[in-house]
Amino acid sequence: MKSRLSRWLTLGWLPLLVFFVFCLALPSWAQGQSKSQPRPVQGMSRTVTMQELCGGCTVEKFATCGKSIEGPTFDDQGNLYIVSMSVGGIEKISPDGKCSHFADTGGTPQGLKFHNGMIYGVDRKRGVFTLDLKTAEVKDYMPDFYGEHFIGLNDLIVDPQGGIYFTDAWGSSILNPRGAVYYLSPDKKITRLINNMAYPNGISLSPDNRTLYIDEFMAQRVIAVPVVAPGILNIGFAHVMANLAGGWGPDSMAVDAKGNIYAAHWGAREVVVLDPDDFIVGTIDLPPDAGPMTNNVAFHQGYLYITEGRKAEIWRVKMNVEGAKLN
Repeated sequence: MKSRLSRWLTLGWLPLLVFFVFCLALPSWAQGQSKSQPRPVQGMSRTVTMQELCGGCTVEKFATCGKSIEGPTFDDQGNLYIVSMSVGGIEKISPDGKCSHFADTGGTPQGLKFHNGMIYGVDRKRGVFTLDLKTAEVKDYMPDFYGEHFIGLNDLIVDPQGGIYFTDAWGSSILNPRGAVYYLSPDKKITRLINNMAYPNGISLSPDNRTLYIDEFMAQRVIAVPVVAPGILNIGFAHVMANLAGGWGPDSMAVDAKGNIYAAHWGAREVVVLDPDDFIVGTIDLPPDAGPMTNNVAFHQGYLYITEGRKAEIWRVKMNVEGAKLN
């Protein structure tokens, strides 16, 4: 009888002992799980990491060229063209990094885009222009809006039809939001699409051309607007993709083939990367001795090129993703 009682007590306490040990171990196990699979913080991308996009994202200096540079674009031979805003020039940088003066606009050039063997540009004083790469001749393409002078054009992007979206920004600000976005069709019909923005700066398109991205510089934000058809926007569904902090604001941008957006953050010495779902992936940082005025980016043959205005330097970082196909 005593032997049976002892056996019963031993077997009866055994499940309780196992349960007690399990309760003690549970917090440590849960903590280990949370460390291996952290929950993304608010605003952090759920779909991509900087490691996937550019590994360690280490930048290297490619060239020093021009004065107050911006507007990088590449031709079919791999030559890089940039503007020298303060002196009205356009510089050419060969694939090996050698810089040479190429043309003058007679104004204040801001942005360039290569399209169909020619460069289209915007100039604060002369509007939209073209640059012949054989003769270096600059010609007016659209100098005004039906006789009304632009306040000062800033950047542009070309769509698959050959139409041009461009921003008009100079003199507008957070307290004087009179900047605008225009569309210039291939047959040179011009439409004002958006008005009253606080310095609309960089402008780009998603890889499927269904979303127009605009950097509203003085408001420190990136805006996405649905494209219904070439030159027609769904303003009612425009939304803020991201609000930046530090520096002045997002200057100009580029988009990769997977739809991630790379916005040069002026005054912050960085490029801010957003995923297509409007979350911040991270930043590509220039070294501390670089100038702080990161103002534009462009993809070319596996690299992202970054222009910095104060020291007139072009940096680049090796990427694991290609840029979106430019039209």
